[in-house]
Amino acid sequence: MVLTDQGTAIPSTVTSIRSCAGPGLRRRRAGLLLLTAVLATGVLTGCGNDPQTTNSAPRASASLTSSTSPSPTASPPPVDRDGDGLADGVDAYPDDAKNTPQQVPITVACNTGEAWDSELPVTPGGDGRPDFSQVWPAKPTSCEIEGAITIVSPTEKAAYKASGYDDQDVSTLYEICAAVDPDDGYAEAGFAASADQIREINAALMLCPKHPYAKTWREAVKRGQVDVDLEADGRLFGPGTFRIGKEIKPGTYVTTDVDGCYWERQNRSGDIIDNYFTNSALRVQVTIRSSDYAFSSRGCGEWRPAR
Repeated sequence: MVLTDQGTAIPSTVTSIRSCAGPGLRRRRAGLLLLTAVLATGVLTGCGNDPQTTNSAPRASASLTSSTSPSPTASPPPVDRDGDGLADGVDAYPDDAKNTPQQVPITVACNTGEAWDSELPVTPGGDGRPDFSQVWPAKPTSCEIEGAITIVSPTEKAAYKASGYDDQDVSTLYEICAAVDPDDGYAEAGFAASADQIREINAALMLCPKHPYAKTWREAVKRGQVDVDLEADGRLFGPGTFRIGKEIKPGTYVTTDVDGCYWERQNRSGDIIDNYFTNSALRVQVTIRSSDYAFSSRGCGEWRPAR
């Protein structure tokens, strides 16, 4: 409380007014009316840093809290076994990062010695080739596939192209790959594959390069390729009549194990320059000259360059 000149008691808010005025304010005595007006103004406005007046300002109710829902639990990332960016649920090849198209599992009916008693699975392999590992241990002598096999994988496309087939079907190649026949003609000792057989064997090896007979098949292809090259060069030929220098090359040729073999060399007029006939022989030899016009033979088998 503060006493005025008239002895009237003034509330202690004057102290607050004085402090609001700042350190440069000089104390003055004034009349009650003026002081009352100032006091009224001070009480209404207050001081910017007066804790009492600041605290008297209306505050937002602390009870106005927002009702928040619990944060949802984060879902685990989708499974992507091959790391190709596609979730396994939508990845057609979840174990192949390259997403190489592959054939569906195939069942082959195989003869394992007793009868056609085994149905064995051929599954897609990790390298894009079919996997015959569940078939070969049974050592089937032959296998069959019901219906055609639609070409799907790049390996099948390459094998079909190499085979020379024209039916858009690779089931025969699958059957060749599945069988492990001890009497397989392609695996016979010394066998030399023909041009068509070379294409078929090479195509099968694209699908099953680890076949139990793969090494023997490759040797048959190698021997057969020698003959294919000779034939393409006109130095391997069979029965018939051939132009010298255009269809066959001049040279010395032999044939073996013949019955009823006849040959003749001809000039441009078709006259015989020389000829020969034998009922049976282990070996027959002829020398064709570059001056000859044609050479003809029958019953002599296959002629090849003499060694």
